Amino acid sequence: MRKTALALAACLAAAGCAERSVYVVAPAMRAAPDARVAVLPFDNQSTDVSADEILRKLAEEGLAKRGYAPLPAEEVDSKLSALGVSEGGQLAAVKPADLGKALGTDLLFYGDVEEFSFQNLGFVVKKSVKLRVRVLSAATGETLYEGNGSGRDVKVFLNRDEARAAFVEQMAVKLVQNILKTPLKKEAETAAWKALDGLPRR
Repeated sequence: MRKTALALAACLAAAGCAERSVYVVAPAMRAAPDARVAVLPFDNQSTDVSADEILRKLAEEGLAKRGYAPLPAEEVDSKLSALGVSEGGQLAAVKPADLGKALGTDLLFYGDVEEFSFQNLGFVVKKSVKLRVRVLSAATGETLYEGNGSGRDVKVFLNRDEARAAFVEQMAVKLVQNILKTPLKKEAETAAWKALDGLPRR
């Protein structure tokens, strides 16, 4: 069992090391005259129904720290509702130009939650968040910025007693975080920070 756990730990570590944040920044992103940005509802591919709102809020905070001016989420959602859009998965059917006209801003911020998971596998506890973001120009449809980020925490326990104690502890932590509506807080913050790290500051 010890060898199996060590082998699994090595595989998980290797997978984590292979993940690198990649950024694409268009010249027009740096030259954008208006700092206002509409952070659209995120597409949520995870099984956690709260993941998109958690990461959307973190993205708004990250944009503000970089000198951008995110429109209030309530205002964005209200105007999108008039277009028949209530969730991120529906945005692909709406042209950026129409979104920009409705929202009154050129910078459109899209987010895709690729993973938001807590796995307790007995001898291994794995927390993982993956986020991909894009900024589009409503006027031209050009992708001005694209980035991805991940936050991970993997713990491996080499004996049954440690694994049993860790299981109880981690389930308690998960319960408290869910009650406080902050599941995977550290991992989500890391993923959002990394996804925005290549974005030019204003």
